[in-house]
Amino acid sequence: MAKYLSHIDLNQNQLQNAVVHPLGSAPSTPVEGQIYFNSTAGNKKLYVYNGTAWTDLAGVYSILEGDGISVSGSSGEVTISVDASATYFEFSSGSLSIKAGSIGATELDATGVTADSYGSGSAIPTFTVDANGRLTAAGEVSISSTLDIAADAGTDDGVVLGTDTLTIAGGTNINTSVSGDTITVNLDASPTIGGDLVVEGNLTVSGTTTTVNTETINLADNIITLNSNETGTPSEDAGIEVERGTSTNVAVIWDESADRWAFTNDGSTYFNIPVPSEYDTSASREHAATIADTATVTHNLGSRDVIVQLFDTVTYETVFADVERSTTNAVDVTFASTPTNSVRVLISKIG
Repeated sequence: MAKYLSHIDLNQNQLQNAVVHPLGSAPSTPVEGQIYFNSTAGNKKLYVYNGTAWTDLAGVYSILEGDGISVSGSSGEVTISVDASATYFEFSSGSLSIKAGSIGATELDATGVTADSYGSGSAIPTFTVDANGRLTAAGEVSISSTLDIAADAGTDDGVVLGTDTLTIAGGTNINTSVSGDTITVNLDASPTIGGDLVVEGNLTVSGTTTTVNTETINLADNIITLNSNETGTPSEDAGIEVERGTSTNVAVIWDESADRWAFTNDGSTYFNIPVPSEYDTSASREHAATIADTATVTHNLGSRDVIVQLFDTVTYETVFADVERSTTNAVDVTFASTPTNSVRVLISKIG
C-alpha cells in the first residue's frame, strides 16, 4: 500500500467513493484534524481529533424550528430563540420554563385516579405515588371524633375531640395541675390514708417523730435496734419507757455512762440490773466459803447489803472477826489470831 509523505491537493475536484479509515480503536498518536471511523459493534461513529481529544461527529446534524422556537444561522454558531407566541414554553430573565396551563389532560397519561377533593375535618387523605411521580390512587381515612376513656371506677365514650375538655381530677390527698402541655399529679404534703396501707418494699421515715396510735403492734423482726444512727463512740442512753398516765412513767434503759442495764420504778431512781456473773447461783442468793486465816471472800452478789456469819468447822461454834465489805462483790475477814480450826463464812444478800 502506497504512502504519501506530502499533501494531496485535488484543486476543488471531488473525492469519490472514498472510505474513512475504519479502526476498532482511536489511533494512538493523532494530529489535529485527523479523522477515523470507529468500526466497533455498538459504536459505528465518525471521530475527529481537535488537538486535545477525539470528538464524536455523529451528533446533531440540523436544528429545526418548531412551535414558538426560532433558529438563526446555518453554520458555525447557531442561535435558538423562544418566541412569545410559543404555546408551551416561555423565556424570562434568562430562564426557560413551561407555561402555566400548557400541560393538560391530553399531555398526561390517565392514572385511574378519580377527580375529587380528598380530606376533611373528619378524614385524612391518602395517596399512592408511582416511580414517575404520578398519583395512581387516592382515598381518605376517617378520623374518630370521640374518645373512649376508662378508670378504676366509671367509663365514658362520649368525649368529643376538639369540643369537650378532658379533665383529670384529683381526689383525697391527690392534687393535679396543668402547665403548658404537662399534667402533674402529686400527693398532698401531709396526706391522710383512710384505709389500710400496704408497703411491698422498704419504708423509710425521714421525719423526727413517728406516732403509732394502734392498740396492737405485730413485728416479724425479733430484734429492735435503738440508736440506729450512732456511728462513733457511744454517748446516748436507750431503752423502753412505759406511759402510765397520771402515775410516774417507768422504764428499762441501757445506761451508757455506767455501761450496764438499769430500771426505774419511780421515774427518777435507777437500779442497776446485775450481769450474770453478779447473780448468786443458789436459789437463796447466798454464798459460802471456808477459810483458814485472814482472807478476802469473793461472793459476786453485787451488793454491800449482805449479812456475814462465821462458825468453827469442828466445834460449829460462832466465830467473831472483823468483817469489811470492801466491794459489792467481796468481803475482807480479819482475825486477831489464827483460828485453831478452819472457819466457814456464810454470806446472805439482803433485798
